[in-house]
This record gives sequence, C-alpha cells and structure tokens, in this order.
Amino acid sequence: MRGLRWLRDARPIHLKPVVVVATLAKCFRFALSNQNQSDQKPHFFILKKFFRDKFPDFKLPALIAQAQQRKDKLLPASAPKAAVQLPLPKTPFDGYRRRKLIQLLNFGRYVGNRSVLEIGCGIGDLLLEMSKYGPKEIYGVDSSEESIALAKEYTKGINADLSVADARNLPFPDKSFDVVFVMFELQHIADDRQMKRVVDEAARVSRQWVILVEETATKKYQHESITRRRVEDYKNAFKHSPSGRFFLRKTDYLHVNASRYIFTGTANPWHWLRWLFSPLLYLMGFPASVMKPPTQSTDLPDSKLAMLLQKWSLPLTNSLDNIFKANDGITVMWLEREKLFGRG
Repeated sequence: MRGLRWLRDARPIHLKPVVVVATLAKCFRFALSNQNQSDQKPHFFILKKFFRDKFPDFKLPALIAQAQQRKDKLLPASAPKAAVQLPLPKTPFDGYRRRKLIQLLNFGRYVGNRSVLEIGCGIGDLLLEMSKYGPKEIYGVDSSEESIALAKEYTKGINADLSVADARNLPFPDKSFDVVFVMFELQHIADDRQMKRVVDEAARVSRQWVILVEETATKKYQHESITRRRVEDYKNAFKHSPSGRFFLRKTDYLHVNASRYIFTGTANPWHWLRWLFSPLLYLMGFPASVMKPPTQSTDLPDSKLAMLLQKWSLPLTNSLDNIFKANDGITVMWLEREKLFGRG
C-alpha cells in the first residue's frame, strides 16, 4: 500500500463527494496497474476496507443514484439529440448582411403553415431560420453531398427532409410545395439553357410561389464564377416556363451597397472613394495594398481590432445603405403561379 501513504492522513470531513469519487477512482486505477494478475482480490479488499475505515458514512451507490436522478431531470431520455451549432458569420458585416436578407425575405408571411422547399440549401442555415415560422413541411436539396451531410448535422432539431439532388431533375411530383426558394443558385449557371432547366423544375414542383434570390445587374455580365443577369431575364424565364407560367409580383433589393464597398475588398467602380479613405480602411484591418485602388478581391485579415472597428462602424454604414439605395446586386424576386382562367 505504498502508493496510498499520501491519503492516510486525509481528513474526510473536509472532502466533498466529488473529491472522494475522484480519489477512489485514482486509487483503484493505481492498484490495478501495480498488481499481478493473480493478486487482484487482495488489493481490491484492501481498498474496500481502507475506504470503509476512512469514510464510514460514504455510500457510493447512493451517490451514483442521486447523480443519475439529476441527469434524468436535466436531460430526459426522450429528448432529441442536440444539433451541431452553425458556424458564426466571419465578420460583423457578414452577420449584418444576413440579418437584412432574412428581414427582406419575410418568412413570416410566406413560410407559416406551408410546405417549403429550398433548392441549393447548402449547409441548411436558412432552413433553420425558416423553421422558426412554423412551416408545415420543410425540404432541402443540394447537389453537394458534403453540404447535405453538414446540413443534416445542423438541422437535427427541426425535422427537415434533406437529400442530394440535381436541381435540373428534382425527385418530387408536380406541385408538391406551396413555396419554393431558389437562393444564389442560378447565378452559378453560366449557360442560359441549363439555367432555364432549373427554372422549369422549380416551377413544376411549386403550387403557388417561387421566391428567387440572385445577384442581378442592369446588364448581363459574368464576374469570376458568377453570372449576373437582369431581373427581366428571370422574369421572362418563369413567365414562359413549360411547367407553368409564373408572374413576377414584387422585386426588392438588399440595400447594403455602402457597407459592402467599405467593408469588403471587392473591386468596384468607386475604388477612388476607397483610395481617399484608405487610412481609415488600413486602421480597420485591411492590408497595405488597399492604399492603392484595388484590382482584385482582397479578404479581410483575421484582426480583432478590424472586427471591433467594423462593428462600431456598422450603424453609420447602415444609415448610408438606407440613403444610397441599390438597384442591382442581391435581389429578391417573388413569382406567383398563374391563377385560374388565365388570370395573371
């Protein structure tokens, strides 16, 4: 019992049950690790007698039972497994832009008590947001197996039906959903014919609404991997879809242009303005290269000071966003199926 000398002078009156349990476990591991296989019983009984002498009022089974009761009270056996938490926005501006987009989409009006499908759901962040408004059913599809695997982890608590599927060939019957969301999907399809195939599928499975969110422009052009089309192009594609005529009821823009120009390193026509304000941008964490008019995308560096300054500046840039309204960029389009008797 050489290994237990340090414990012989212990005063059990000062020990809490948790400390006693930890001590017991440590001693028991020590005994098992220092005995021969043929000598297991003597050590066990020595330990048992030792703790009975030192802690006469200590009842390990009773303590375990109490701990189990507390666990059952806090975490009922019937409780669903908690979902993995979504990653936080990388910058305050990302969070600000996401909040404004959710507000613009008005889920309270279009999602409540309806069956909903999101085409190109990614990791399911917007499906989680939709679930707060009481949809009758919620489905999501994406062409990426990795994204769907992550979405299943993130959305465990909302009973969403997620599957890997090609947006040009959806595995659902005609008119399966009250509302179909297509978010930032068509802008990644450069070929207009392939884009129209996705439009036709979205129109086919929707009973009433298609809500489209894409980057638009006053004139079609391609920038890096994104094809920006006119709102009119999407309007005509849905209006003449063989799966059913959909009419554009409303268009609105995400008014974040001022904040976007200031907080992101994306090249834009107002680079001269950024050149004038380059000292401020440099203090906010941008690299020294921003002192000159940028020619390509530049990521915001991982700087706590930059994040803090960006957070403090958002109220000001929010005011500028409300003054300088956007007429392109991130655009939300609400399209409704043609009503009975050919009424638009």
